Amino acid sequence: MTVTSQAPARTDHVALAAELAGRFAERAAAHDAEASFPHENIRELVATGYTAMTVPREHGGGGAGLEELCRAQETLAAGCASTAFAVNMHVHGIAMIAGIGGPAAERAYHAIAHEGAVIAGGFSEPGVGGNWWHPTTRAEPVEGGYVLNGRKGFFTGFPAADLLFLSAARTDDRGLPEPVGFLVPKPEHGVTVTAEWDAAGMRATGSHTLLLEDLFVGEEHLVGTPGALPLMFMQGVHWAWCSFASVFLGIARGALDQVVGEQRGRTLHVLDRTVAHLPGVQFRVAEMRTRLAAAEAHLYQAVRADHATAIAADPLGHYIEMSVMKNSVCRLAHEVVTLALQVQGGSALLSAHPLQRAYRDVVAGLLVPPNSDVTAEWAGKHALGVPVFAEPRWEG
Repeated sequence: MTVTSQAPARTDHVALAAELAGRFAERAAAHDAEASFPHENIRELVATGYTAMTVPREHGGGGAGLEELCRAQETLAAGCASTAFAVNMHVHGIAMIAGIGGPAAERAYHAIAHEGAVIAGGFSEPGVGGNWWHPTTRAEPVEGGYVLNGRKGFFTGFPAADLLFLSAARTDDRGLPEPVGFLVPKPEHGVTVTAEWDAAGMRATGSHTLLLEDLFVGEEHLVGTPGALPLMFMQGVHWAWCSFASVFLGIARGALDQVVGEQRGRTLHVLDRTVAHLPGVQFRVAEMRTRLAAAEAHLYQAVRADHATAIAADPLGHYIEMSVMKNSVCRLAHEVVTLALQVQGGSALLSAHPLQRAYRDVVAGLLVPPNSDVTAEWAGKHALGVPVFAEPRWEG
């Protein structure tokens, strides 16, 4: 294991994101139209050190904290939401893995900081419904490791991946399923793309559906100890939900900027004034700003929370609080972009207009786990002192 003897010079990743977002914006429409993966964007993110942002500095990375990550991702998403969403799987994933540590994490640090490796994560599965700590992919113990069989959906960023972050379940000594995580080099055999990503929004994320078939994974690729996956999610959920929320906040902020810029330049000829002088436009823009401010406040209050204390006191409560925040921010972001379309009018629906892409992309925030109904149920039960996991769900 090679570790750098001196930490790299400190990078302002938010400023870097702003520089990259301008270039990515020029390519976003073409990638969206073609549903093509933005390989050139990922190469730039790697070459500039953006993908090493959350690798600890003592291992050659940027050592970025949660707020810097979220500010950078918010900025990047305003240029190309698909690119920001795809790389988010990587940058927040390595931060969560760092919370567990161990040999697999240290190998990943080196691969990312010194070899330009990119991680894609695979936790979504048919029938799981966002409950990622209950994987249906099976991990059968064999000599030297495990054989994995199962299906993964929405494997975002797969086309650029060098390392796959996989979840599965083995059988413990009691005969019960025990979740395990693996960080494995992308194999040549045992992983098949069964459906390429072709969706209404986030079209350039490469979120393919995969079949894992008799995939051998060496025991050295285990992340943490068997059974530690749910705890990893709870302990590191702020890295995931905050950074996801920041992507959708960035889409909303970009939509506001787009609308304000256009209304200032559109002349209403019957009044010989710009559309910006219409009260209805002013009211909607004011409402957009208000909802954007509410989303930003909720997100960055969560970002700046004392996560260590919250996790130590109540890991499940911490998970629920971060989930409520993520859903709140994504809902407000969707409302902002919806208002932007109303202000812009019919031209916003034209395929050449960036607002129609922003609308299709921001909708994904309402659909990405955690499920809003389940989150609301958990939050209500937790606040009222009702057992969160009581079954049947309406008793307890």
